[in-house]
Amino acid sequence: MEQTSLRQAPDGKGKFKKMLTTEFYLLVFLVAILVMMRIAAPDFYSLNTIMTVLNYFSYLLIAAIGMNLIIITSNIDVAAGAIMSVVAIVIAFVGKTGAPLPVFMAVGMVVGLVLSWVNGLFITKLKIPAIVATLATTQLFVGALPLVVEGSIYDLPASFTWLAFRAKLFGALPASVVFAAVITVGFMLFMRYSRFSKKLYAVGNNKYAATLTGINVNKVMILAFVIAGPLYGIAGTIIATGGQRVTTTMANGFEMTLIAAVVLGGTSIAGGSGKIIGTVLGAFILSLITPAMNYIGMSSDWSDAVMGGIILLAVVVASISTLTKKKKTIVVPDAVVSASASSSGEVK
Repeated sequence: MEQTSLRQAPDGKGKFKKMLTTEFYLLVFLVAILVMMRIAAPDFYSLNTIMTVLNYFSYLLIAAIGMNLIIITSNIDVAAGAIMSVVAIVIAFVGKTGAPLPVFMAVGMVVGLVLSWVNGLFITKLKIPAIVATLATTQLFVGALPLVVEGSIYDLPASFTWLAFRAKLFGALPASVVFAAVITVGFMLFMRYSRFSKKLYAVGNNKYAATLTGINVNKVMILAFVIAGPLYGIAGTIIATGGQRVTTTMANGFEMTLIAAVVLGGTSIAGGSGKIIGTVLGAFILSLITPAMNYIGMSSDWSDAVMGGIILLAVVVASISTLTKKKKTIVVPDAVVSASASSSGEVK
């Protein structure tokens, strides 16, 4: 029996409710944090602090965009941090030769692509659950790096740290922020207008239904990991070039912050929904937490707990919102609709 979904026509109140999106609430929360910091710790708005926050925000956002694509397909990548650590070590070897930024950043992007592609193959070809496959490769990368490098690579040349210390727009704004802005705008357009983005959402919503419509589900999932890989490479490069010493554990555990930024931004951990703008806001909020806590005198040890609480609240709010939408959708058989129309003398 066919069914018809009946919804009330949107009125002024309904249009207002449509504005109350996850992104709207995140923006309000972000403004509240900024106002609070202005009142509680005016020194927080020093140029040095702002630039430090923006630099951290830039590589967090770049990598989180890649994670967002993967989570939209109903997968997850807990190897992202380990991949960025591998990237950092590899480009340090290249940077040691005096190679310029474009060379070792390209190398980092290729390394990120290859390692992320391998994860995609494990998940699609070997049918290993994403959490298991990426956890296994995390352990592999983390265990292998100390065998290649004893502790760290140090005394790197000035050409290696040029991005962090000399590449400034208007003499102050880190170039990494410009990279993040360009990448973000590019992916916002990509997710809005490309056919492939529609396939990402379709796969995340229902893999079986996506297959029936002719979508190659495995190909879409592999490409999500392949696209995320170079973004990890860029983020890993920004992290590594922040000093003249690169360690084997430079980005270990960073994947949790990436997942947090994506989930906080409104992307469903079950896949099928999520926007880049939400990830932008989520990443910016998380970038503020630790420095804000330091400025108001709280121990940085509380930052993870506060971050976890914020994410849990975001997930609960998203779940309540989803349940509310389902309750507002009244589903009745077509026969009932026809009978109702006939009794009122209407012809549909």
